[in-house]
Amino acid sequence: MNAMTLLRLRNAVLGRLMPEKTAVTFANYFLTPRLPAIKPWEQDVEQRGKRSFFGKDNQYSALHWSTDENRTGQTVLLVHGWESRATHMSQLIEPLLALGLDVVAIDGPAHGQSAGTTSNPVAFAHAITAAERSFGPFVAIVGHSMGGAAVAIAGEFSVHPQSYVLLAAPASLLQVLQSYASFVGLPSRCRREFISAVESAVGVPASRIHTGQLLALCKKPTLIIHSSDDVEVPVMAAQHIQQSLPDAEVWHPSGLGHRRLLKDAQVAERVAQFIADNTSSIQQRRYG
Repeated sequence: MNAMTLLRLRNAVLGRLMPEKTAVTFANYFLTPRLPAIKPWEQDVEQRGKRSFFGKDNQYSALHWSTDENRTGQTVLLVHGWESRATHMSQLIEPLLALGLDVVAIDGPAHGQSAGTTSNPVAFAHAITAAERSFGPFVAIVGHSMGGAAVAIAGEFSVHPQSYVLLAAPASLLQVLQSYASFVGLPSRCRREFISAVESAVGVPASRIHTGQLLALCKKPTLIIHSSDDVEVPVMAAQHIQQSLPDAEVWHPSGLGHRRLLKDAQVAERVAQFIADNTSSIQQRRYG
């Protein structure tokens, strides 16, 4: 019997004996990111950019990159996923700078150099809104994983770029919570209490956070890229998002998983090309 099986058995017992307490414990685990150690290559990415702090009490942090060549004066926002940070979006920077676009990548709440100990998609969306006030407006926003869900939520806060890019984004917070509860072996009542505890922290019902449905309200061009072998967020999530966005451009590369997607040069070029095709100033410069 392996460790994961033993953990699920333990959670099944505790979840029946103490459903509320167990649910709150796992809600806290779920909402508290673990931050990976900084890699040497990230230090180079940091040095090439400009670090700034923004928002109320400078609670959020961001990196900014720009170029003097063919600069349009317009900006793209990059939003990382859970347990990630701004530097992890680095593969996207150079193709966007080559278009003359400025690039801003934020550290989400409780990630990177931003303040906080817990986080969630709505908290990320508030950080996006604050970034819009400090660095926007944005011609495009790119969100990876949970950052993609946050990008959709930010649309409800009147953050409306000319286009969106979703990289391995989940379709629904409710689906994510149900999958997590099932994975760790929470019994049915404890599972309901767990979802309720997370909803209390997030501030809205989990069923309301549906990436495709929220982006459908914005009616902007959208690119969805999701590797067919993604284990962390299965490709079915992209299919669910697409149901609400039938006109979205969709690409399912293979062999890139969930996080290698961000390191792939072809993905970065595809993102840059889509943003160029849907940014009015770049179109005018090319064809005007």
